Amino acid sequence: MSTAQTTTARATTAQTTLPPGDTVAPAPGGALPPAPALPGADSQTLSALSGQVPGTPRGALLTPPRIGKNPGQTRVVLDLPPGTAYRIVPGGIGLRVELTGVSVTPQVVQNISPELRSWRAETTPGGAVFTLLTGAPTTPRSGWRAQLLPPASGDLSRLAIDLSPALADLTPLAPQEKLLAAVPAVPAARGMAILALSASYVRPRVVIDPGHGGRDPGAVGAVIEKEVVLDVALRVAALLRAAGVDVVLTRDRDGELNPDKNTDLTLRAKMGTPGTQLFVSIHVNAMDARSALRGYGVETWWNPNHPLSSSLAALLQTHVVNETGAYSQGLKNSQSLAVLRNSRIPAALVEIGYTSHPVDGLNLQDTNYRDRVALGIAQGIREALVTGIVDGGAVGGAGK
Repeated sequence: MSTAQTTTARATTAQTTLPPGDTVAPAPGGALPPAPALPGADSQTLSALSGQVPGTPRGALLTPPRIGKNPGQTRVVLDLPPGTAYRIVPGGIGLRVELTGVSVTPQVVQNISPELRSWRAETTPGGAVFTLLTGAPTTPRSGWRAQLLPPASGDLSRLAIDLSPALADLTPLAPQEKLLAAVPAVPAARGMAILALSASYVRPRVVIDPGHGGRDPGAVGAVIEKEVVLDVALRVAALLRAAGVDVVLTRDRDGELNPDKNTDLTLRAKMGTPGTQLFVSIHVNAMDARSALRGYGVETWWNPNHPLSSSLAALLQTHVVNETGAYSQGLKNSQSLAVLRNSRIPAALVEIGYTSHPVDGLNLQDTNYRDRVALGIAQGIREALVTGIVDGGAVGGAGK
């Protein structure tokens, strides 16, 4: 085989073996700058859906919104006179900002930015409404942030609205939310009962795999992948163990299983030994600098290594997105990933965000976001265990 053929073959092998984002080198000039936060905004509190500008209403004709653009995020600022009341209504096509006590000149402006496709101003019987057509759906928890700011000069307050599909829920979980319902013990397979001194039931066992480690940092951008995924994996393990699950971590510190990447991935997959029911690998994604703004949110990968792997992946994706409010990139299985392909039990790989994105990278830095990711993964695993999405339906099935 020629040198060119060898290089191509190695590249193809890497693409079908490594998790997405693992082959992305850090941007030559560093990561994109983080998106600026709203002045005085508190990420631990969701933005208010309604409010009112202090002062006595006097009515006014509003000027068009002012637009600020940053990589991955667009800011819309509405200058509001005293007494103006507002209500923000998130929806599948964007945000609707309803205003009372003011008027507008009907207008439509299009092709503004990837995050704001257009805005439209309309009059209403009681005032005016601005419709912000966004590049992705918005919810009360995600896709936008808003803050009512005092006047910079004069008497017009500023309703500043940040738009980005990567804006997720960074509010803290209440203590009671960090608890999982107990996971029932499961029947032990033959052979396991002997090892367990003839006990008929044992704790279900799962393998949690924090990707990378040691000399392999994984994706590098706003965060270092190996550090974030280990932190999340330890949180997942704590939640599951408190609920009665036997958790095996492929690593619990900064190290790899083998200096050779392919061997390392194979060893991780093979930790799903007889008696193990599920395998879940945790990673952070990345895209190269030219494409970084297109990569954000959560996705879950599965391979046809086991008939139930797709079901496990679907549960993980659903729960992580529900807990975080993160943008859902959906389920993926277009690449054969070694850490999944070599597993003999239901297995899935969760990409919990993109370190290369200027907004999603900030999510990954946030401890509340990591808490929510961990809870979502733990909830998905718990549901898989109690609903029978396991190999053989009993501990020991992996050895069949």
